[in-house]
Amino acid sequence: MIKSRSTSIGFYTGTLMIALTLLFVYVLKYDITGNNQFVTYGIYVAGIVLSLYSYKHKGHQHNPGLKNYFSEGFKCFVVATLLLVLFTIVFYKLNPQILERALVSNEALVVAQGDHTGAEIAENNEKLRNIFMPMMIGITTIKYLIIGALVTLIAGGLLSKK
Repeated sequence: MIKSRSTSIGFYTGTLMIALTLLFVYVLKYDITGNNQFVTYGIYVAGIVLSLYSYKHKGHQHNPGLKNYFSEGFKCFVVATLLLVLFTIVFYKLNPQILERALVSNEALVVAQGDHTGAEIAENNEKLRNIFMPMMIGITTIKYLIIGALVTLIAGGLLSKK
């Protein structure tokens, strides 16, 4: 059961971001790494700011400090990030062609360099195949946690001023 308003805003924000990503990829046929990502980033930022704004107007404190704002923003962006990490795992498991395209692209780059043998290229592709999922999960986690923390600090700092 979702306890706080910020947590529920984080849940709805993450869900909306996932729905938009699915719309972009499957309906509109955009690339998963295209500029459409900026729309989902905008939703993420808006969700965090909404949770902080909602907290400010909740009314239990006249002027809460940055620590309280960060705590509320953290509840929001951690839930949204968790949903996005779970989505990343499922999405890439269901779309192995993305990994295959990355391997072909990587192989073309290595061949263009001209200083690797066929065995080295095959070994490099196998290493890339083995680290692909952990790399995508790590990138998603770090990216959204950093963006969430920065947005929360900036918006919390602005809202905590009188």
